Amino acid sequence: MPMNSHRYNPSEAGMMLGDGALLASLFIGIAYVMFGDLQVTDPRYYDHYITLFWWAMMLWLSISMLLKTHHLPLGVEIRSVVTKFGRMALILGAALAAIVVSVKGEYYSRAFLLIWLGSYLLIGTFYRSLWVKTMRSRFRQGKHVRFIALVGEGSQWPGLVEQLSLHPEYGYRIACQVKSFQDISQQVDEYWVSPLLATAGLAIADEQSKRLRVVPDLGFLGAHRTRIIPVGDYPIVELRPEPLTDGLSAFAKRLVDLLLASLSLLLIASWLFPLIAIAIKLDSKGSVFFKQQRHGQKGQNFMIWKFRTMRQSADTSPQGVSAQQRVTGVGHWLRASHLDELPQLWNVLLGHMSLVGPRPHMSSDHHMYRDAIASYGIRHWVKPGMTGLAQARGLKGEVDKSGMTERIRADIYYVENWSMLLDLKVLVATVFRLNTWV
Repeated sequence: MPMNSHRYNPSEAGMMLGDGALLASLFIGIAYVMFGDLQVTDPRYYDHYITLFWWAMMLWLSISMLLKTHHLPLGVEIRSVVTKFGRMALILGAALAAIVVSVKGEYYSRAFLLIWLGSYLLIGTFYRSLWVKTMRSRFRQGKHVRFIALVGEGSQWPGLVEQLSLHPEYGYRIACQVKSFQDISQQVDEYWVSPLLATAGLAIADEQSKRLRVVPDLGFLGAHRTRIIPVGDYPIVELRPEPLTDGLSAFAKRLVDLLLASLSLLLIASWLFPLIAIAIKLDSKGSVFFKQQRHGQKGQNFMIWKFRTMRQSADTSPQGVSAQQRVTGVGHWLRASHLDELPQLWNVLLGHMSLVGPRPHMSSDHHMYRDAIASYGIRHWVKPGMTGLAQARGLKGEVDKSGMTERIRADIYYVENWSMLLDLKVLVATVFRLNTWV
């Protein structure tokens, strides 16, 4: 039986109830493990933690509804759900921290707050991923799907039909494809129409209490994603909507960059850098570090830092000596292990780079590929990274146009589809060389 397109989605309510139960049970369980029965051992602390509990639940409910954290439209992707959840958890943690600081903070254990919110973030991510996977699996089985009619003429339909055929987990099934509303003989839940039929379709859809969606033909623009944004009463089509234009997402990414880069410098670089520096000095004469101008976000120049891997600069190389011949013994090992890139943690702290993003190119390569490859400039919408999606997929080292085009395509996909989960996958795939994982 086809679904009414306007009915309430019980899957959203179920996920929200389960999420609230998870947050509450983690609070109660972790508090009991850490403090025992406070109501018996210390009623004063018990009252304060009960107050914090209700503050947390009310804030969770308010922030979740404001950000629509539990909204599950058909065709929803795991990364979008997890990204929304990460935003909500970040705001919830900041709000609770402000509350704890503003009241008598000595009543609350910082270790408890970190363990509780950290557990919620970890388990909540797994919970949402499992929920969406289950929902998409039901769609693939044909359960609770929506039947649609494609109405009108246009070159957009073949690509749309192919996408819906390849992705049954989106939850849509094409009941018919016709040129006019009079040709529809099947029962459908939604009308998807070409722009020329939008006005007539709206009247028919309203009369029949069905949902209407207008499908413009934007394929000729070559943009993989679009977004409708309101400007007053006028809808504007935004091409290539970039997730990191959202201030909260950019702030969260920067916060993670600062945290991980600082920890890496303290825990790893503090002892590894001196060892690498000694090895470089014993192997060849010259400085330990090498710096070079690269093109970063918005095409602005910055100095990138690396460990020196070559015997001498290009300006003083004897004629006929290739760059590969000038790589030192230690340099070969540093390049193979990518440890020569570690000083770029400093670039991350300075804000020139991110841990994950399109790799910055030398000026010569930048100008060559900018002129030869369409859409090359999109990769400069975000900060360059110590590693990127192209590198995680093993797309590196190519100097021909076809190879470089593949790398740029991966960079553009990253820009258009960024999420915290994607950053994490890129980092893991880079460290463990899981080229097929992302």
